[in-house]
Amino acid sequence: MPSLILCVQEDREVAHAYSDALVGEGYDVLCAQDGRGAFEVLRQQPVSLVLLDIYLPRQDGFEILAEIRATPELREIPVLLLCEGDTTQEVLARASSFSAAGIESTPLVLDRLLAKVVELAGPPGGKESIAEQTPREGLFRDLPPPELMRRIHVEGLDGVLLLDHGRKKKAIEFRAGWPVSVKSNLISECFGNYLVAQGRCTQSDLDKSIKRMKIGEGLQGEILVAMDALSDEEVSSTLREHALEKFLEIFSWRHGQFKICPGAHVERGSTVSNDGHPSKLIVEGVRRHFPLKQIDRYLELHQSDYLVPLPNEREQLSVLELGEEEANWLCQLDGTDKLGSLLQYPDVIRRTAFGLISIQVLGVQPVAAEPSLTRATFEESSIAGHSAPNVLPTNRETEDEQRAELANLANRIRDENHYDTLGVEFSASDAEIRIAYGRLAKDTHPDRFHGASSSVRLLAAQVFDRITRAHKAIATASDRKAYAGELTQGRKSRAAEAEGRRALDAETEFQKGEKLIATRDYKGALLCFGRAIENFPSEGEYYSHYGWCLYLCHPDNEAMLGEALEHCRKGVKLAKDREKPYLLLGRLYRAMGRVNAAKKMFTRAVEIRPQCVEAMRELRIMDMRRERDKGVLKRIFRR
Repeated sequence: MPSLILCVQEDREVAHAYSDALVGEGYDVLCAQDGRGAFEVLRQQPVSLVLLDIYLPRQDGFEILAEIRATPELREIPVLLLCEGDTTQEVLARASSFSAAGIESTPLVLDRLLAKVVELAGPPGGKESIAEQTPREGLFRDLPPPELMRRIHVEGLDGVLLLDHGRKKKAIEFRAGWPVSVKSNLISECFGNYLVAQGRCTQSDLDKSIKRMKIGEGLQGEILVAMDALSDEEVSSTLREHALEKFLEIFSWRHGQFKICPGAHVERGSTVSNDGHPSKLIVEGVRRHFPLKQIDRYLELHQSDYLVPLPNEREQLSVLELGEEEANWLCQLDGTDKLGSLLQYPDVIRRTAFGLISIQVLGVQPVAAEPSLTRATFEESSIAGHSAPNVLPTNRETEDEQRAELANLANRIRDENHYDTLGVEFSASDAEIRIAYGRLAKDTHPDRFHGASSSVRLLAAQVFDRITRAHKAIATASDRKAYAGELTQGRKSRAAEAEGRRALDAETEFQKGEKLIATRDYKGALLCFGRAIENFPSEGEYYSHYGWCLYLCHPDNEAMLGEALEHCRKGVKLAKDREKPYLLLGRLYRAMGRVNAAKKMFTRAVEIRPQCVEAMRELRIMDMRRERDKGVLKRIFRR
């Protein structure tokens, strides 16, 4: 479990800043404003370290420290004293007499705070310890699906989760902790039966498509499109729904076993759309399928504990889709509600609460929290407005707009000071800075760009890091005072990471190239794609676009065609999880007359991204041509 730090601090903003920094490093933190609150925690929780402000109301820090040292079960806890301003010899002597672990002047730089906490409490047991504790195999009764999925996300698994529930067996492939593909052994869960069950397709059409599949005419979805039983868009949306339902059904399993296979892959599974953030999927799985009896049993077991919003998890709220009833209930949580009271709420609230506990947006602890701090957690977050999830959209045009938006933002903040980076005035208050940061963090969080290309993901990480560092530097009045000194001395903080700068330049050139190719300026686009490759040579999409554009510039030149093919193949090799390189390589094969190879590429593009309408359209055209050619041959032979 993560080490627990108790922060005893009268100033709530300072306590909030210290808590944010420590939780971000993997520690658990509880805050108290005076001695009474501190001893409430100390008597009920095993604490690894106390951060104790000397100047407190009613009872100063030295009096609290003396009481800690006089209590046998508490006297060994290390206590780091925090003293505003310079420490006098008298203060140092008193600290020594009560065996303080150290004394630090405030305002305390966060890096210094983290270093002292690691020194006195040991390294955090946060994400790393969770990953180490995740067993490679086990039973659902010991590790239910919600907790198992959360650990896999935190661990960032690349591999396959095998699940066994009697007759049911499933395999889920994860990349960096995100589910990307799911496969089931049940015939009832195959795509065709799902279409019939949802009324999207008749049994007669399904039987015809199965016969055509058996003779090798292609995937079931493309066959149904060729039969005019479904449109491209209907196939794409149904494939997404089918994969999602196949994944979420696992949350209904009360018994069974699991096994984790790092580095493994699922062959020909259903693609789980990359707009499904793991936290969102866990909450949705709990709300749709997790047994309500198990939820109520948990609430009864912890009925005397308090349900506390965790302030450092508010970013996860932006990916959830909660109804008005759940959102209103969530906004009213203030850290003083006991879990037992939830038993009187409707099913939807109990399920939502358990889902949020599962992803650790809500915490369960024996001590009530400070109402004003916890209420602000959700009031400042997007949940207060019931906003839709802010994740990478599936629409290609919207994705391109998003990439351009990100590049523009990166260019804007490249050399800005921290205030301009967050878009606030030098006179801004703590609250105004926190709100500005929350808005930008929501738009630039790397999870939003999970399904994008590697250069875009890197760019998002760089922008998010720049915004986060700006917030940390000016979050409180003491931080701003220190930063003002830096500005005076000319030491502006800059996002100077060379790799991030190159990624930005490459993405800018790539977007220029896409615009030029749309206007048929193939030579200009080719130059842009070439410069993108120079700046960021590990991005497969750049090679694919360069190769395709090279062919468009020289469609009748055999030597250029060979070079174009080489670039497109390299693009596929570098970006195996992106559909666009397969689409462009398929088009190149089609132009060369290699129909079977082209069909394989288009099919792979659809497998990676079922909503890739361009690839579906290519497959449909190929099917129509094949049917037309069959008709011509029949007429010839009849003669």
